[in-house]
Amino acid sequence: MNRRMDALADIASMDREKLYPHCLRATAATFYAFRGLNVVPLQSLMGWADMATAQKYIRLSGGATAQALNAVHGD
Repeated sequence: MNRRMDALADIASMDREKLYPHCLRATAATFYAFRGLNVVPLQSLMGWADMATAQKYIRLSGGATAQALNAVHGD
């Protein structure tokens, strides 16, 4: 995986230190949290032992806030 990420960084003219497999994992967690995935499914999907990690991604994503505002104001 690291070799593939290095190759992609080279193609994109990016610093290899800023593109690594774990950052994709964080991006996926943020994406799913923003899309409304709840704490338990997010924790299970990502394989985290601590629920607080999933809660952090949900809190930082702002998805819950967006969903609450949409519920009040509609689309």
